[in-house]
Amino acid sequence: MSSLQRKILAVYLLVLLLGIALSATIYFYGRAVRDTTAVLVERSLPQLQAIAALRVAILRERPILYEYYATVERTKFTDNFEMNMRSIDAGLRNIGGTDNEYLAHVARDTDTIHNLAGQLDKTLSTNDIDWDKARDLLQEITTLEESILPDLDELVQLNQQQVELGGAQVQSRTLWITGMVVAFSIFISGIALWVGFYVNTYIAESAERKRLALFAERNPAPVMRLSSIGAVLYANSAARALCTQLELAEPHQLLPADTAGQLAQVLESGLEHWNSEYAVGSQILECSMHLLRDLDTCHVYISDITARKQAEHELEYRAYHDAVTGLPNRRAFTARLASALQEKSSSGVAVLLLRLDHIKRVLESQGYETSDALLHAVAQRFNALLSHFDGAQLFRFEGATFSVLLPGADCEQRVGLFAERLHACMTEPLQVEAREYVFTLSIGASQAPQHGSEVPTLTTNAEAAVNHAQRLGGNGFQRYTTDMNARAQRWLTVESGLRRALEHGEFLLNYQPQVSLESGQITGMEALIRWRGADNVMIPPLDFIPIAEETGLIVPIGAWVLHTACAQAHTWHTAGYPRLLIAVNISARQFQHPDFINLVQRTLRDTGLPAEKLELEITESAVMQDAEKTIATLNALNALGVTLSIDDFGTGYSSLSYLKRFPLAKLKVDQSFVRNLSTSANDAAIARSVILLGHSLNLIVIAEGVETEAQLAWLRTQHCEEMQGYLFSRPVPSAEFEALLHSDKRLDVEIIKTRTG
Repeated sequence: MSSLQRKILAVYLLVLLLGIALSATIYFYGRAVRDTTAVLVERSLPQLQAIAALRVAILRERPILYEYYATVERTKFTDNFEMNMRSIDAGLRNIGGTDNEYLAHVARDTDTIHNLAGQLDKTLSTNDIDWDKARDLLQEITTLEESILPDLDELVQLNQQQVELGGAQVQSRTLWITGMVVAFSIFISGIALWVGFYVNTYIAESAERKRLALFAERNPAPVMRLSSIGAVLYANSAARALCTQLELAEPHQLLPADTAGQLAQVLESGLEHWNSEYAVGSQILECSMHLLRDLDTCHVYISDITARKQAEHELEYRAYHDAVTGLPNRRAFTARLASALQEKSSSGVAVLLLRLDHIKRVLESQGYETSDALLHAVAQRFNALLSHFDGAQLFRFEGATFSVLLPGADCEQRVGLFAERLHACMTEPLQVEAREYVFTLSIGASQAPQHGSEVPTLTTNAEAAVNHAQRLGGNGFQRYTTDMNARAQRWLTVESGLRRALEHGEFLLNYQPQVSLESGQITGMEALIRWRGADNVMIPPLDFIPIAEETGLIVPIGAWVLHTACAQAHTWHTAGYPRLLIAVNISARQFQHPDFINLVQRTLRDTGLPAEKLELEITESAVMQDAEKTIATLNALNALGVTLSIDDFGTGYSSLSYLKRFPLAKLKVDQSFVRNLSTSANDAAIARSVILLGHSLNLIVIAEGVETEAQLAWLRTQHCEEMQGYLFSRPVPSAEFEALLHSDKRLDVEIIKTRTG
């Protein structure tokens, strides 16, 4: 053994002994740190997390209860409340320490809250809800919840004290271990400096061997070493195997074609490494080159990234294309529109949103597969049309909405022509799965720069235009106008106001008398809703009824109208007017609601109004939406004893084959025909036909909107039985209607008979 080897061995043994001593010391102190940390991790920190989770669960109870109070949706409340209760119970169990007085207080108060919630559930799940009691229960729950929070804060403080104490112990022991390690490191550094001189010769002799070891022949990745001019000095077996796989003769063919030029540039630039991607045959390779300037060589590591590139391309395609139709999606639309707006040479661009009307019916009846097939067929038809418009590009948004970018659309005539072609192409049925489907199309358009010069603005404006087209009944084309956004804002404001009006009782009913043309007496009244807003301003029904219809708020509003009208009619019956019939308008959405028949039954039972004194007026268009279902519903209502009438007759497209099957008692002539009886022969002819049709079906005919004696006289000549309108009385509040009853106001039928005699 040489002297150098003996010295190195002695130093090694000394370092080994010191290392063992240091390891033993670190071990014992480390165990202490571990034990303290285990307490923190296994008890204190989980306990703190459990307290936080318990706080979140307790704070979540009040919103759940208030939501239940606001919506009275018991199923949703039960699910949410039971899930939250399990979270609270789990939090109490996870905290542990039942002897803790603060935790005991929390457990006691949460039990009390659960009991109060049960009482609230019983209160809200009854038909006759005691809202005062419900509010008192909610207030008591709120008070208890606020009393729990200080106890939780105390639990947190106790936990934090434990954590701080354990942390201080860990910090102290860790600092001691760190000091020992630093001292040992300083000692080792001194030894290294002393040994460095002696081992320098050994390192120099083995340097070349270690560099060669970097190029292990069994490395699974292709590895090569190049000279400074790009010549291959070494290639491992993986590199040679890749050559065989790609049918290449020499390893240098695996390198980029300009490897020598790249090396020369790198040598001048001062870089140490760089990457390149390139194609070799059908494969895509990536090489990472590392320059060793002191050795005048370059190490090269090669990877086959073909599969990765294909996956990236697939992901990019999916990110910018719709899976159903294969069309570019909304993200691609946004990017393309942004690019078109930036093109200075562009003379303009139009954004068209195309939305299929009523495709939801196909989804409900045929399922998603048929709907997807229809959307694909529609996309093909649109694309066929786009081929005749240079530069036009089709995109699919969500649902049944498509978009078209029409560049160079500074001419409004071109946009209009394109919309006409779109409507025309939808007139031919779509053949899908051996069935034919015909759809109409709503189109909305915005143009740059007239309607905006940014992507969000143009898209939003086109959306406003297509929404307006659908609100007008669909199957139309609308250009964006500035008042559309104002209309949309008005729509949102009214919708919000309707919800507030329901909650705060801002609705009221007026009553318009219905009068017999034979006796002149009041035979009944029609209940008409009015809305007095928060600012005490009356809002016309035409301004809020369509919005209530579309948002679904017409269902709870209609239920309120039905109950209020029936209760008022019962009051008048008991006051000495039992002959009066109360007529209530039923919206299409309310009529189609699955609970409508039960609603009528409950209302009659709760108000005490006899069923035969309630007349439900259903519009012609509502009863024709689903004729077979309508017949079943009308028969069920007729079985209850309710009087049924068709409102606004003559304005829709009723099938007489269905109409004669409806158990109707009355038919109302729409006021649009009555208004022009004396000026329009066509309206007079239609009104006459409606009256004759009603009589042929043994229906009582009532004309609405009668404002002049001439109209009244004409109706009497046609033997119309009843009327209502401003000629006799406008719709009035209940107090004024009651005054009409007390005064026994009547039509002067003798004058009418004289004029028609």
